[in-house]
Amino acid sequence: MPAYPPWRDRRTLALVALLCFGQVALWGLAAGLLYKAPEIDSAEQFVWAYSMQFGYWKHPPLPSWLMHGLLQGFGPSVALPFVATQACIVIALALTWRLGCEVMAARRSLIAMALTSLVTYHNIGGDSFNHNTVLLPFQAALVLAFYLAARRGTWRWWALTGAFAGLAMLVKYVALLPIAALLLYALLDRRLHTRRTALGLLLAAVVALAVMAPHLQWLVETDFLPFRYAREVSQSLPGVGATVLSLGGFAAIQMLRLLPFFAGLGVTLWRRRADALAVAMAQSAPSMPASDRLFVAVVGLAPLVITMAIGLFSETALQARWGTNAFLLTGLCAMTWLARPDSAAMLRRCLQFVIAAQIVLCLGQTLAKTVVAEHLGRGTRANFPGALLAQQAQQAWQAHTDAPLRLLVTDIWLAGNIIAHRAQTLAVLIDGDAAKSPWVGAADVDGCGALVLDGTMVDGAPPNAAIEALLARAEVSGAWTLPWVSGKGAGKGAGKGAGTGAGIVPAAAPVVIRWGIVKPRAGVNCPQS
Repeated sequence: MPAYPPWRDRRTLALVALLCFGQVALWGLAAGLLYKAPEIDSAEQFVWAYSMQFGYWKHPPLPSWLMHGLLQGFGPSVALPFVATQACIVIALALTWRLGCEVMAARRSLIAMALTSLVTYHNIGGDSFNHNTVLLPFQAALVLAFYLAARRGTWRWWALTGAFAGLAMLVKYVALLPIAALLLYALLDRRLHTRRTALGLLLAAVVALAVMAPHLQWLVETDFLPFRYAREVSQSLPGVGATVLSLGGFAAIQMLRLLPFFAGLGVTLWRRRADALAVAMAQSAPSMPASDRLFVAVVGLAPLVITMAIGLFSETALQARWGTNAFLLTGLCAMTWLARPDSAAMLRRCLQFVIAAQIVLCLGQTLAKTVVAEHLGRGTRANFPGALLAQQAQQAWQAHTDAPLRLLVTDIWLAGNIIAHRAQTLAVLIDGDAAKSPWVGAADVDGCGALVLDGTMVDGAPPNAAIEALLARAEVSGAWTLPWVSGKGAGKGAGKGAGTGAGIVPAAAPVVIRWGIVKPRAGVNCPQS
């Protein structure tokens, strides 16, 4: 093994910890102070986290389990998912730094980690607690455990590799891509073509299957519900030409999201004359073994290459966010391929640029979605009046029943906003569909009562038959008019919402939300919120 400085070096560890804490604090504080509502994926997790299922209609369960624990420990808030998302990102970055310490000096790995934090999936793209962002730390742990298992050959590390592989699959099935990258590396590195490695991989596979067993049983029992959802939302392309054009657009967006990284790399490598002597005197990095270079290259690049290959051969449109989990080793790749030795001056320039860039990116995004959008009269997810919606919901319920509000029937966006501004969570019958929310049954609506909300004027969605039926039978009903924004452009739009993404309404008028109350029956034993 190369004689790299120990990764437990206190100064380097302190810098890693400070960078990680600073990123969480910066983004968490900015979002907590400026955002009025969670992003839509975070709202969805607020809803799903009410009940710990072995799977949900769109995805595996682990992110919702984690959110369930966070809600139990800290209670709902708009800031909670932002802080949790950034915590996932920095844990992943710290693990990639630890991996880097196995193949290069700790200081050089710190430079790689800091630069990787500039990939926009790891900063402005980290505003939603969703399956992509939650996968990052499990993916990083899997890669580190596999590397240590392959190098040390101990059964403990192979078992941990399997455990992290199983947990990663419980986050999102796209974890198959980094797993495939690791297996590809094992095929390419002839040093691993041994009986012990084969047994280690078998042990890892057994552990992974054991971790996934309850979810696999759930998949069978639900006729593979998430896979049916994936087929419904996938977009087939008409031929090779359209497929190549889609791939080009996908690749272009990925390059745009790497621009801050490339800018940071340029600043890091830039040499002033005053630095020339220090660079010349800097200790050259030990020569990296070919197997380590192969590992970083294959594991760093294969997930993106495989994603694009799948899009090409299946003629399926690639969504830009599918690149979220393809860039964790970007900094390590750069520092592996660069022959130039690192120096204290290089680290200083890197950290100065990274800190400044994180501040600019954070303030740019949060202010654009809140203060600037508000001034221009543009509605975004971030400035939606979630607190006012939650207040109206509670007041309407209390005005017509003495029972506590336990159940909502609405879409995930309105439900997530109400939950974010309450002291306790609520059960939600999503879109009035029991298949999407098996923790609620028809008898619960009839016995425990429910507040029914129609959000079509927010999202511009077509009318929902189940919600319309419940509104029609509600004992009490009405409508709220919520002022989305009050800037100079407000009131000129059609009252439609931001859609399912992070879009901006051209000019947001007040939004109308219809509501109805199905009153609870006396004597029914209802679960506590």
